[in-house]
Amino acid sequence: MKTLLVTGATSLVGDFLLPRLAGAGWQTIAVSRQPRVSVHDSQWLIADITAPAATSWPTVDAMIHLAPLWLLPPLLQQIPFRSERRVIAFGSTSRLSKAASPDPSERQMAQKLADAESALLALPDASVTIFRPTLIYGAGRDQNVSLIARTIHRFGFFPLIGAATGKRQPVHADDLASACLSALSRPQTAGRIYDLPGGETLAYRNMVEQIFQALGRSPRFVRLPEATVRWGLRTLSLMPRWRKLTPEMASRMNVDLAFDASRAGQELDYQPRPFRPSAEDLGVSK
Repeated sequence: MKTLLVTGATSLVGDFLLPRLAGAGWQTIAVSRQPRVSVHDSQWLIADITAPAATSWPTVDAMIHLAPLWLLPPLLQQIPFRSERRVIAFGSTSRLSKAASPDPSERQMAQKLADAESALLALPDASVTIFRPTLIYGAGRDQNVSLIARTIHRFGFFPLIGAATGKRQPVHADDLASACLSALSRPQTAGRIYDLPGGETLAYRNMVEQIFQALGRSPRFVRLPEATVRWGLRTLSLMPRWRKLTPEMASRMNVDLAFDASRAGQELDYQPRPFRPSAEDLGVSK
């Protein structure tokens, strides 16, 4: 049985990936900073990947990195592979969409993603396949689609700026987990980057309408000036539960954030589902 290391195993994608790996016959070693109960035949390794030299890493056949991409280059220097190194790593389409953001922290994140991609693709054996997903959702754990659902659940409406026609492609975490297994079985994908959007492109407003319907509610929108929404997001971000909100989220409602999945479809047989979230996907009861 081949052994696979999963970093970021407690992430949203990890929730769907671990059972898929078990079903495919992998012996999985999942990494966490805190002790975990073994599930889906996974073993848990307590380690801090921000200080990789402090851990005695097991020898593995492959690795899936679900943690921040910029942590991977130094981590790979510590992990022994049984034969040829095989790694699948998650970046983000934010590497492209936030490169010119007015928010310095977003620009910094985009640059960190870009630098990490360059470092990984420069490896002598070009062993890393890089995924760039779009808006990830599922199990109510994401900070994008589920955040909209929580806003609707709490206030009964959702604020919009203008027509809110910016294109979106929400992708379910389980579709990304499936793409990981597909890449593991296709070594020819090493050294390549794949954008992984969801299976449907729709306007921001239509995306929110689908969320209303999943919650069993009729869509109810309130149009507000951009300055008002930006102020509201900035204020909410001061609370721990909403800390990932940024004012730039309001500005992007009318900006297209759509990416081409054709290469992933041809080379990974990537076939993500259309955006029809359930209440379970959103983590909010009807």
